[in-house]
Amino acid sequence: MLDEQIKVLIQFIMAFYDLYIRTPKEVRNSLTFFRLLSFYREFRWVQSCISKNAYHQCIRELRFVLDSIIQAYYVDQRHFNSEMMCKLEIVKEIDRWGFGGRLVDQTDLGHKPDLKDLYGELSTYVHSTYRELTSSLPKKAKQIADLEFKKDLELENLCVKLTNRTIDAVFFVTLSLFPNIFGPETKQTRIKASFPRSMEHFECELTLEKLADLKL
Repeated sequence: MLDEQIKVLIQFIMAFYDLYIRTPKEVRNSLTFFRLLSFYREFRWVQSCISKNAYHQCIRELRFVLDSIIQAYYVDQRHFNSEMMCKLEIVKEIDRWGFGGRLVDQTDLGHKPDLKDLYGELSTYVHSTYRELTSSLPKKAKQIADLEFKKDLELENLCVKLTNRTIDAVFFVTLSLFPNIFGPETKQTRIKASFPRSMEHFECELTLEKLADLKL
């Protein structure tokens, strides 16, 4: 299933790149575009963490991805025509507060409760909480110094579910800023045709609703 997630991510990047080719001035200085390209590497790392049973590291990476895409949207949406260097200065200015639910509230994104709920669930396993501790404490004393992570089907399934929800959030946020990624001029017609089915398969409800709004 993880390989399928990566495949869909690559297809979405290809569709976004097609938009870049068609409207380079609109996309060239977009933090959202830059972040989406970097997410290929991030999600491959997430995939590797899950395969190595490093579940908490996986969830930390997913929270970084969610934070990054919402921050990029916030900056792009408010300063759409600014140069990249200007946007980086804005990121520097919001470093102390520009993350989590507080940042979500500062955007005009729909589904704020859903995005904040996902961030909260990811944070539960990032910070030192009861749920994080009870899921990471070694079962035996000798495992304390063991560098090999133990397989945990419950946590593995949770990571896959959270990966799906994070990918859903990434696509939803990106399409909220660039609704013409799958516009009539796109050359990625096969991806455009198959994308809604992929979203149904991964239960990406936010993206499916956005696609319906766009009449895709």
